[in-house]
Amino acid sequence: MTRREGKCLCGAVQVKGDFEDAVTACHCTMCQTWTGGGPLYAIRVKDDLQVTGEDALQAHHASDWGERVFCKACGTHLWWKMQGKPVAFVAPGLFAGQGGMTLTEEIFVDHRAGWIAQAEGASQSTEAEEMAKFEAYMKGQNT
Repeated sequence: MTRREGKCLCGAVQVKGDFEDAVTACHCTMCQTWTGGGPLYAIRVKDDLQVTGEDALQAHHASDWGERVFCKACGTHLWWKMQGKPVAFVAPGLFAGQGGMTLTEEIFVDHRAGWIAQAEGASQSTEAEEMAKFEAYMKGQNT
């Protein structure tokens, strides 16, 4: 876990908090569209995320449960979270100092673009495996 401070491209949104150093790459088709072709890279928020510049935040509900948030001033992708829940995953590109981060997990690998190589040493899971985890999580939320 590392304490990090970061910002969007224009600086309108700034974030500070404790984050895992493990990076996840999501290859789902929504993430590919959102990033312009590659996976969405994300690190998990470990502690309360402090955000300044809330007036520059724009949320897009890309599914019935997920929310993608970006800076409406410069378009920087900021984070992904479950609707109505705290921020879960933040884009590592917000942080100037990315030392210590390691790509440890790739998800939705059955949708990985053919021109992107598998990350050596990273765990791999398919859409079916990720959706099973999500369904188990949602079932636990409803009990």
